[in-house]
Amino acid sequence: MTARITERFGIVSAFEPKDWEAGGDSESIKLDKYGHLALVFTFGALTGDAVLKVYSGVTAAKTTSLAFKYRLSDADFKATNNDQFGDEASAVAADGLTLTAATYDHRTLVVEVDASDITDTHIYITAELSAAASVALASAVGILTQPRYSANDMPTAVD
Repeated sequence: MTARITERFGIVSAFEPKDWEAGGDSESIKLDKYGHLALVFTFGALTGDAVLKVYSGVTAAKTTSLAFKYRLSDADFKATNNDQFGDEASAVAADGLTLTAATYDHRTLVVEVDASDITDTHIYITAELSAAASVALASAVGILTQPRYSANDMPTAVD
């Protein structure tokens, strides 16, 4: 029998699809029952350069800004190779990744966070998009892997 995706991975709606021009925070996602989190961002139109930061915390409050790695899709939506991703980028410093409109608009960005790379008591991960100039159409889904306990219903990662 083939396992369903929802029985192998935790899936969390991290950023609802909307215009994030005023900036905002993602859902705070707990890593206490998982070993890895991939935040999969989908960008539509971007004008202005927002900054993406990732934070950890003991609670859902953003406490410590983290360095992180990411991969960017090779092409815009509906273009050849839009399902391929470039090499993993060197770690982005804790001051964040500038989402230059000319590079990130109409692309998919995958941010990777390993539970082993954060302080033991910091079980929450929250992403932050800064305010952009005028348009920042985006959404993100968190995909949790390496569950400590597998089940038909994966352990919750949100409060």
